[in-house]
Amino acid sequence: MKKLTISLIIMTLVVSSVILIVNHQTKQGLLNNSKNNHLNSHYATSKLENHQNKPTKKVLESEQKTTNKQVSKKAAAHSKKVKKVVITIDPGHQKRANIAPEPVAPGSVETKYKATVGSMGIVTRKPEYAITLEASKMLEKKLKQKGYQVILTRTSNDVDLSNRDRAQIANKHKSSLFIRMHADGAENSNAKGFSIIAPTKDNPYTKKVFKESRKASKSIVEEVGKEFSLYQNGVNYRAGLSGFNWSRVPVILIELGYVTNPEEDRNLSNKKYLEKLTTYITKGVDQYFHNL
Repeated sequence: MKKLTISLIIMTLVVSSVILIVNHQTKQGLLNNSKNNHLNSHYATSKLENHQNKPTKKVLESEQKTTNKQVSKKAAAHSKKVKKVVITIDPGHQKRANIAPEPVAPGSVETKYKATVGSMGIVTRKPEYAITLEASKMLEKKLKQKGYQVILTRTSNDVDLSNRDRAQIANKHKSSLFIRMHADGAENSNAKGFSIIAPTKDNPYTKKVFKESRKASKSIVEEVGKEFSLYQNGVNYRAGLSGFNWSRVPVILIELGYVTNPEEDRNLSNKKYLEKLTTYITKGVDQYFHNL
């Protein structure tokens, strides 16, 4: 009887120990599973968030299309504006001078010659009036290709047009810009570079066109200056020019270079050089109207 009691006690202890071990392992397993489930859940959530935050191919394509549409709209708006723009180009000087006097401004008693032949190449002996016509026709072609309406005050060298006549052609066509094409000359043969003359601010005859004339000048000089040397700062201001004073529209006078400088004289008689130069002038003109 005593032996039986002891055996029962031992069996009870063994069974209790087994139950405790099983419960511990079960609890540990549940904890591990819970931890793994938490980690898996966190990973899945993180992955989902990353997937949600990461732009899809469709989203990227949509954004690109939106950007392209915006660029296209701007280009279309610029193109529409360009079609309404009239630019008058005046190839400076002419084959024969006209030394008859004409007022330098409306109502002015001061007079100047109606027209002169201009300078002549120091090496090539090519006259300024021939250079300006050639360059003007190149510029006309390039601006037309951009969609602008272009008027030339003359298409040959054998004309008789005073400075007032030329300005009035620009006024008649209600030009958005009047470009006077010239080639400079100086006593100092070292003087060289592209430049633009614009009307002064305090000139009573050009007050209304001063602001836009200056903007156009700076825009062209900025583009041309990327590839060509500039004379001084590139833009100079002068009063007393008949072609400015009679103009009722923004007006600038482009000095393509110095025909009294041997190197530039040769360049201005080089078709490839003039083509490149007028290309950059065109860029400057286009940039000016793009920013209006």
